Amino acid sequence: MADKKIEKYDVVVVGGGASGLVAGLFTSRRVLKTLIISQDIGGQAATTPEIENYPGYDKVDGLDLMKKFKSQAEKFGAQFKLETVESIESLPENRYRINANTFSAEAEAVILAFGLSHRHLNIPGEAEHVGKGVFYCAICDPKYYQDKKVVIVGGGSSAVQAALSISDLAKEVWIVNVTKALNAETILCQRLKESKKIKVILNATTKEIKGNDWVKNIVIVHKENNQEESLSYDCVFVEIGYVAKADWVKELVETDQRNQIKISPNCETNKPGIFAAGDITTIAFKQVVISAGEGAKAALQAHQYLLTKQGKRAGNIDWGKKK
Repeated sequence: MADKKIEKYDVVVVGGGASGLVAGLFTSRRVLKTLIISQDIGGQAATTPEIENYPGYDKVDGLDLMKKFKSQAEKFGAQFKLETVESIESLPENRYRINANTFSAEAEAVILAFGLSHRHLNIPGEAEHVGKGVFYCAICDPKYYQDKKVVIVGGGSSAVQAALSISDLAKEVWIVNVTKALNAETILCQRLKESKKIKVILNATTKEIKGNDWVKNIVIVHKENNQEESLSYDCVFVEIGYVAKADWVKELVETDQRNQIKISPNCETNKPGIFAAGDITTIAFKQVVISAGEGAKAALQAHQYLLTKQGKRAGNIDWGKKK
């Protein structure tokens, strides 16, 4: 890392989803020099076309909401770098070096808020066709499903929401779910029943994805009779949930059996100066509003930690304006 420029900050936030953006907003509002490093802006929320349970909005586009989060964080001075963090090193006096692709940064405190990653099917043909008919974000680029025959694998809220979102543009939409019933929110299931374009196959596993330069078929197995069926479709969107990928920080902070980062009620990890927030942590209920609140809490706790480290009195209110 000697050839990389090292920049110094009070706080480095790893992750640019709801929790990371709000964390950066709150630390920068406390006049802490803050850097947010993320592969993208908005995380999972940015790929959600309609959020109907965020306070203050009857309905809001996830990407638009995340852009507002980012703009507000920037207003208070938060800096952004679109990079991948490769490692975090411990330095003397509980300081940390965050190593990204093209630069390194040092910080007195770190907030881990890098969220969850899409779960994969791990079946033959999946990896070979990623970007060639296999995708993990159904709404990200309409050109892949406009006037196309589409299969969505999954039966939770993300799968049903994806099907509803693309059904207006897609030629045909099928949901293939491994269990005998969908596990989506009731309101989404009601809307699904009203759709004339979306069909559902239940109790079937997805066995293989076939094609050459592009997906042509998916092979499913009906669990009731163990019969295979080959479906001819243009795109496969995998919407089977998310998984925590915190292996790269396991030597730094404690994780649980699900690879989530263990935190205290105040978003503290077992490592002084390292905090964590949002879906990557052990908090229950992975929701945007909860992630946002956890990001704020982690930021305020980091601020108190830094005050204490400097021998100053730590307060617990946030009513004032930025000084």
